[in-house]
Amino acid sequence: MPALFAVALQCDDDHAWDAVAALHWRGSKEVLDKACVLAKSAEAATRARAADILGQIGVPVRSFPQGSFAAVLPLLDDTADEVVFSAIFALQHIDRHRAAAYVTRFATHSDDSIRYAAACALGAVDLIEANETLLFLMNDHDAEVRNWATFGLGQQSDADSGAIREALATRLSDADADVRYEAIIGLGRRRDRRALRFLKTMLHDDPDDVFARQSAAMLLGLELAGEKPTSALLGALQRLQRWG
Repeated sequence: MPALFAVALQCDDDHAWDAVAALHWRGSKEVLDKACVLAKSAEAATRARAADILGQIGVPVRSFPQGSFAAVLPLLDDTADEVVFSAIFALQHIDRHRAAAYVTRFATHSDDSIRYAAACALGAVDLIEANETLLFLMNDHDAEVRNWATFGLGQQSDADSGAIREALATRLSDADADVRYEAIIGLGRRRDRRALRFLKTMLHDDPDDVFARQSAAMLLGLELAGEKPTSALLGALQRLQRWG
């Protein structure tokens, strides 16, 4: 085990991340204890790597979620952005619903990567505070932040409201293609016809797009897209657009 920690700490390349993954899978109390000590290191890079390790100890089932969460939580107040970044991801890996209350405040952070981490962490939470934060982040100046916020609310969440639909509709004209894609999928999932013509184009260009097929099926009120060929979905979309 000491050798794995040594490799994990020595650099930020594939070998280091392989060592981190090995420590995750080992999932022992010794890994937890060593990572907790490293989380208090004087070196920012070491504290960040400690958070990386603590975030997934015992995958696929967390071995020590309470101890890991408690060790990572103070790192959200770290003075180094790289540590805060790793801490946000670690907390959402441990328990994203519990983490949400601590993560929402980073939606206004000056560092793009930290706002991106917050957007990633708040998806699939379906708490009012999390959804409101994602709505805010959907207007971020950074395209990757907008993309993950739109994905988090559009696909990972089943929440539906006028505000959510309008926010998704606004992103239909986003400058970034990935953001536009997530907005289309999110609107279709909510049976909002503003997604209709876009879904037609997407399925015409890529008949095997699973997410577009699912979104189209939901827009059409179908339970499973897999039961119909894309041509049938396109035909139904065409009829809906023409006749309502």
